[in-house]
Amino acid sequence: MIELQGVTREFKQGSETIQAVKDTDFTAEAGQFIAIIGPSGSGKSTLLTIIGGLQSPTSGKVTIAGEDLSTASKAQLSKMRFSKLGFILQASSLVPFIKVKDQLVLHDKVRGKRPDNARRDHLLESLGVEKLANKYPAQLSGGERQRVAIAAALYHDPKVVLADEPTAALDTERATETVKLLRDLTNGSDRTTIMVTHDERLTKYCDAVYRMEDGTLTRQ
Repeated sequence: MIELQGVTREFKQGSETIQAVKDTDFTAEAGQFIAIIGPSGSGKSTLLTIIGGLQSPTSGKVTIAGEDLSTASKAQLSKMRFSKLGFILQASSLVPFIKVKDQLVLHDKVRGKRPDNARRDHLLESLGVEKLANKYPAQLSGGERQRVAIAAALYHDPKVVLADEPTAALDTERATETVKLLRDLTNGSDRTTIMVTHDERLTKYCDAVYRMEDGTLTRQ
């Protein structure tokens, strides 16, 4: 599902070259829930954005669901992000003035497509937030907002879900619930989920754990 071959990412900082991601090989299969841990500034989020096609590697090859991101045009990358990738961020990334039920179908409206209300309702129900459909994000708890964000990320049935610190704003109980939910929605499916987290207690719910330190990725 995901393959990285010799991926690097360098940044210029004055006259100095910073290696945010060093020579990295990585593979992930469908149905896997993977955690990437490591200290702040280690390159975790940079690696996640490269996998998500949000920035290009300095060198190397990234393949997602059979598609080579390194040769894709901007239009192709944009289409891939809409169709094959789902993003879950720590701030839940919900639009504050839009009701929960409309958060999920926002991409459809932007692209002029007919919303799949049946899928929307099924996701909200499966995540236990169907009773919140007519509420706004400000009316929800942190855990409820994160569940809605997960539903929104899964609405278009992505092959890859990328979660960047999805539990950072949650207490221990809600964080555990969220990670278990991501695991249950991934295992046994044709989807791969990669979660970046500082909370190593949550890694016991993952199928594989990698550590990122000084730009180097190693399996634990």
